[in-house]
Amino acid sequence: MVDYGGKEYLVFEVAALKEQDQYGKNHTAYISKKEVAPKGEKLED
Repeated sequence: MVDYGGKEYLVFEVAALKEQDQYGKNHTAYISKKEVAPKGEKLED
């Protein structure tokens, strides 16, 4: 998730595959997940 202007947004990414998968699909999609850093640590971007 990305914090922008005090609101949290999901990051949704669509990517082309190098070749079709076993189901004949040419693209895939990814959705970001919120990660909580351990106390005193910062997550890397």
